Amino acid sequence: MRQHHSRPAAWVIALLAVTSLGGHRVAAWDWGFFFGNRADQPAPVIVEHRAPPEMPRQEEYEVLSRGPVHEAFAEPVSLEVQVGLIAPVEPPPDVEEIPPADRPEGRQFAWIPGYWSWDADRNGYIWVSACWRAAPPSMSWMPGYWSRVPGGWEWVAGFWAPAGVRNLEYLPAPPMVDDVEPHSCPASPDTIWVPPCMCWVQGQYVRRAGYWLVAQPDWVWVPSHFVRTPRGYIFAEAHWDYSLERRGVLFAPVYFPASIHRRSNFTYSPSIVIDLGLLRVNLFAYPRYSHYYFGDYYDDAYLSIGIYPWFDSHRRHTWYDPVYEHDRWQNQRSEPRWEERGRDEYNRRRADRDLRPARTYREQESRLAKLPEPQRRASQVAQPMTVAVTNRHAPVKFERIDTDARQKISTQATAVGTFRDERNRWESTAAPPKAAQPSGARKGSVMPPSQRQEAVQPSRDYKPAVTPPPQRQATAQPPKGRGGTVTAPVERREAAPPAVPREPVSVPRREVNVPQPERVQIPAPPVVGRSGGVLGIFQKGPPARPSDEDKGRGGKDDRKDKDDRKDRDERHDN
Repeated sequence: MRQHHSRPAAWVIALLAVTSLGGHRVAAWDWGFFFGNRADQPAPVIVEHRAPPEMPRQEEYEVLSRGPVHEAFAEPVSLEVQVGLIAPVEPPPDVEEIPPADRPEGRQFAWIPGYWSWDADRNGYIWVSACWRAAPPSMSWMPGYWSRVPGGWEWVAGFWAPAGVRNLEYLPAPPMVDDVEPHSCPASPDTIWVPPCMCWVQGQYVRRAGYWLVAQPDWVWVPSHFVRTPRGYIFAEAHWDYSLERRGVLFAPVYFPASIHRRSNFTYSPSIVIDLGLLRVNLFAYPRYSHYYFGDYYDDAYLSIGIYPWFDSHRRHTWYDPVYEHDRWQNQRSEPRWEERGRDEYNRRRADRDLRPARTYREQESRLAKLPEPQRRASQVAQPMTVAVTNRHAPVKFERIDTDARQKISTQATAVGTFRDERNRWESTAAPPKAAQPSGARKGSVMPPSQRQEAVQPSRDYKPAVTPPPQRQATAQPPKGRGGTVTAPVERREAAPPAVPREPVSVPRREVNVPQPERVQIPAPPVVGRSGGVLGIFQKGPPARPSDEDKGRGGKDDRKDKDDRKDRDERHDN
């Protein structure tokens, strides 16, 4: 009887010994040792359980508190035809994004996916996160893309086009518009100067004179301008857009190491938003890239590559800043020194590095932790989505969506990527392609590469031929699984950026040689501005189109264009 209980007793003693370790050690046992199954069984091995080493810095991703503003959210208007931003290497495959659990209320808000942007400081690409955007009424989004050119990859800007457009006209290069400053004083303090523009009328370019526009609260006027593409120049129609704070939700850009964004089934859900009020405090324009930039771009080196403070448009006259013109009119009514104060603040930050904003979200949070609460709120340009959702004074209200709705929105957003790739193909093709139909598989009716002709003609001092973009595999399609979703910023110390940003690529100016205009039939753009929302100005349409915008474009063809535009808007609203 005593022998019968000896083995269980030994087992109990061993179990108590393991338990006494408090969970800090784990034993690799062979239970036969205690029950006497093997006489020669070695003693158990005790293995310590320790926390794994920290993730290498190169394997982490980083949320940024500076960088480009999503081009669909806001972009400056270039008044000078010039070569776009050129990166030396091909951008990586797209990152699949899942929207967060809260979205703005109203059907007018669309989820527009992100894209890669070349960063001169890192000498590589960063990710411009997706945004929630209230599209301008009766306008549709034509997303930008990277086009292969001699010496690298050139950015072709996105733009807003009239809703319902099914043909794009590609024109010869417009003449340079000189003398864009006003020749007269405004008749009223409630007017904004709109610079002159060239218009294609009956087979030739005609100058449309500048004019004074009556400013409107809550609405920003975006004047007509040209968009340079490999196939020719597109005339982007003028339109009313929402004021910046009513456009939706702008998320912070992100730096992804290749080891992260190339993972199988990797998805990213942005969770850090940009305060649109504080965005203006450190806002810059990069006209060559057709982007706004925000954050610390105060070093003189950024001026050398073409990143200027947004108010500098009044001095340089190479771009028009719709957001600045609207804010200038709105603020100077109550604060006459508003423009002067903005320039003074810029000069102070340019002279004192300690006054400049943080470059990463992690660095910003570290700084804010040392400040009292009032100063903290006034300096938090990047903040968690939860802060924006609970802000009762925000002009945009939010609603909760479930996991299925989020996945459906993400899947629908691939149509924007499909349209972008199709635009790349038809604008890199000399002969008009057949109309492409949007599809989930990203297959458009376009010419095969072997039948394409060169669309871009080099200038006289530049000889290499232009290579059509390669047929890359679709990368923005949602993967079968959702493994590897990232939703929160990584806590780590920021790596110091290079002191002097490097110009991406320096190449001679290239001209787009279009012997005669051509129209190209296009598929239906997936993002279209809708009216009839539930909040404030979303319930009604924009102000009337100023008659001065169409002066100098008279004649039968112009009247027909305006009638077609009116009919198209009426059909869209109905």
